[in-house]
Order: sequence, then C-alpha cells, then structure tokens
Amino acid sequence: MSKPRITIITPSFNQGHFLERTIQSVLNQNYPNLEYFVIDGGSTDNSVDIIRKYESELTGWVSEKDNGQTEAINKGLTRATGDIIAYLNSDDMYPMGTLDHVSKLMGGANPASWVVGTCRQINFDDQDIGAFEHRRPISFLAYLMRISGMLPQPSSFWAADLFCDFGYFATDLHYSFDYEFNCRLLSHGQTPTLTDAPLAQFRMHDQSKGGTQPIRFGLERIEIAKRYLDRLPMGDKMKLMRNLGYRQRRYAIMDSMEQSGRKLWPKVAKRPWWLASQEIREALRFSTTSNSNKEAA
Repeated sequence: MSKPRITIITPSFNQGHFLERTIQSVLNQNYPNLEYFVIDGGSTDNSVDIIRKYESELTGWVSEKDNGQTEAINKGLTRATGDIIAYLNSDDMYPMGTLDHVSKLMGGANPASWVVGTCRQINFDDQDIGAFEHRRPISFLAYLMRISGMLPQPSSFWAADLFCDFGYFATDLHYSFDYEFNCRLLSHGQTPTLTDAPLAQFRMHDQSKGGTQPIRFGLERIEIAKRYLDRLPMGDKMKLMRNLGYRQRRYAIMDSMEQSGRKLWPKVAKRPWWLASQEIREALRFSTTSNSNKEAA
C-alpha cells in the first residue's frame, strides 16, 4: 500500500539565517510521497537564492508580498493536494523520521485525523534546550481558559479533510491563528491523537514571535476565546468570562511593567484592582500617566 501524500508548507520572510536548514530538514526525510511548498513574502535577504538552490526538489514556491504568515500558509493550502497537511515555519525543523511516523498514524486502517507529537526546543545553533510537552485538554472550556492542554504547532499534523470541513486559518489573526484553528476543531468534537515521538524542533531566538511578543500572543488568545463564549452553557460561560478578566489584567500589568519599569504591578497581579490599597492605586495611576506623557513627548 502506498504511503499517504503529506503536504508541508513553509511560510517565510527574511529568514535566510535559518531557511536552508528548514528546507533540508523536510527534504532529508526522504519521504516518497511528499508535496512541499515554500511561500516567501518577498524577502530582501538571501532567501530567494536559497529557495532557488532547492527549486528542483520543491513542488512549488513563490516570493511575493503578502499580508503575513497566515495569508502565506493559506496560499499554500489552496495548492495542497496531500492527504495530510502541516506547516513548518522557516526557522523550525523536523527531526529524521518525522514524516514516516506521521504516515503510520494517519494512514491505513482507522487513521488519526489530527496528530500532535512532542516538540523539542533548539537554539540558534540547533542545540537541544528542552521540550514543549504536549498535553491533551481535559475539556474545551479548559483549553479556552488556558489551564489545560498544550498542542505545539510545529509538531501538529492535520488531515486535509479538516480544512475542507472547518476552513482555513483565520487571516485576521497574526499570532495565535493555529490556536484558533485548534479551538475550532475542539468545538466541533475533534480530538488530537498524541504521540510521544519528537516530531518537530522549535527554534528559540531573539527574533522569534513566540519568544519576543508573549503579551500580543496572550491578548490575541483572549480575543479568540471570546469568539467561543456563545457556544458554552451559561455556567461555563461565566467561568470563562471571569478567567478572561483575570488574564486581561495580568497582561495589562505585564505591559505596564515593560513600559514603565515600575515594580508595583506585581502587588496586584493576583488580586483585583479594587482590593489594592489607595497608595498602590495612586502610584499605578501616576505611573501610567507619566508613561503616557513620555510617549506623547
């Protein structure tokens, strides 16, 4: 029996430092039924030269201005003909054996429709620095509340039918569109199949979105959770609303600390604003006002 076709999409923009290692990690899988697209956003570094170096081994590629990572991936999805689909960012990599392992789980009799493996973290020089351990959410509510469930994107693989049934990635999102897609699947009763095999390597470096913009990621996930409020029973809806209020306050505190450098914010991080002392409230207001004046200047 032939192995299922796997489509990999690599979105990229000015990632010439890492792009070749990413491409090699896909091609070196030597998977016999691979479809591989590189979608570049009009890079001005050496990315296009690198892509052309491997042009004969790619199914297709483009280098043209787009509206960001989400649009680039969706552009690849419109061309995908695989049975299994994943996207690998241009600074991440697949360890050897990834695609063979995925094909065994998602091909043949009773195939899994959504597989998530362990995701290793690597540094600039490809050295292993730890793991993102995957965890199945105990419930959809717990996943929306961010208290249960870890489904790393680089080590996630989806059956093509899921994109046909539930749509592509949301183009109005820029940081957590993969999280929203997972929410969409979970809200329709889909559940991931977890494997302990390390299926991807996520690179931590100074320019990575995940490492440099945690507040934006967090705030976008709050907005995503709000989209699913009306799908919850009233009791769960109230729990999620309280959870979102707490998280919103936490990110506001983190943002204010980054902007002003003040150390008073942690004192109210775990307590509602109205429980803080008058002294703290006045100091926080002064901090915010002073910082706004600085920005205006």
